[in-house]
Amino acid sequence: MISVVLPCLNELRHGYLPKIAENLIAQQGEKELIAVVSPSQDGTLEILKQLPEFHVIESEAHNRAQRLNEGVWASQGDIILLHHPATVLPAKTALMTITQSFQDPEVTWSGFQHQFDLDHWLLRYTSWYSTVIRPRWGRILYLDHCIGVRRSLLIKIGGVPDIDIFEDTLLSQCLGQYGAPMILPDSVITSARRYRDRGIYRQAVLNQALKMMYHLNLDPRWMNRLYERKIQINVTYPTRRDGE
Repeated sequence: MISVVLPCLNELRHGYLPKIAENLIAQQGEKELIAVVSPSQDGTLEILKQLPEFHVIESEAHNRAQRLNEGVWASQGDIILLHHPATVLPAKTALMTITQSFQDPEVTWSGFQHQFDLDHWLLRYTSWYSTVIRPRWGRILYLDHCIGVRRSLLIKIGGVPDIDIFEDTLLSQCLGQYGAPMILPDSVITSARRYRDRGIYRQAVLNQALKMMYHLNLDPRWMNRLYERKIQINVTYPTRRDGE
């Protein structure tokens, strides 16, 4: 059985949650669907609770890594899919494709090819690079590739590293010690909402600057605040009291 862990925080803003839920429910094969929801103000929890196919966990998790780990510890599958909350899997047979790939004992983790829902040369290049170059030479997959991993290995490395940003990069570095990821034949579709909202080139420059900051070991909490710009995307921030 494969367990899908979907981390959620105010997920209605980009319109992908209904698509993701419909896609996962329609997926063929034996599966377990887990949604871990941090306190949200937009009805995310209420929508998921209406879906009997999902095991919904109400969480006080501060960041996406913590939400993923809560789902991992609650899961029962031998294979775990860490599902990005703004990405849709290929239709119907994606979970079976992942499961079948792990029949090869040399495969320890995997991810799908990537595509954005906005057509632009820079976004096409970004998807190509993250599908072809980065996994091969850096052994890194971002969460929007929807990372599949053997449960035994994920438990062995201690789950998803608990940091506010680049948790998928650090996770990949841990998993990469056991081999390169297998890239599956079909493509996922990811929301390009940040590129639409902030401008494609501006967001691309910010992404590269943040990667440099990560390699300089700057504070992940500060980097994530710069990334989110006071909008709670991955992390919940405490409400400040007057005078603080």
